[in-house]
Amino acid sequence: MSTTTSVVLAAAPIKDIGDHLLSMAGEWGEKALMVVILISVVLAVASKMSVKAGIGALIGLVVCVGLYQSKDALSDALKTEIENVSTSTPAESSAPPAGK
Repeated sequence: MSTTTSVVLAAAPIKDIGDHLLSMAGEWGEKALMVVILISVVLAVASKMSVKAGIGALIGLVVCVGLYQSKDALSDALKTEIENVSTSTPAESSAPPAGK
């Protein structure tokens, strides 16, 4: 009796596993960053036991989260500024015009 077994290789899922692991680690990293920042706010309030420390920590939290969420726009603006260093045209601003 001769028995043949067929082997099916999962080439595509194995090839993409590195991308999946990197994206999963990136998502976990973003969530962990928010948790660490929130814990630092709670620790600042608990260690100082003052409202002023809490307000300062929350302002720091807003600044950190704002910078983190705008990292792509900031990197594009810096890249444009570096590329246009020899010309007199400044990088475009994403801020609304003054007075409106």
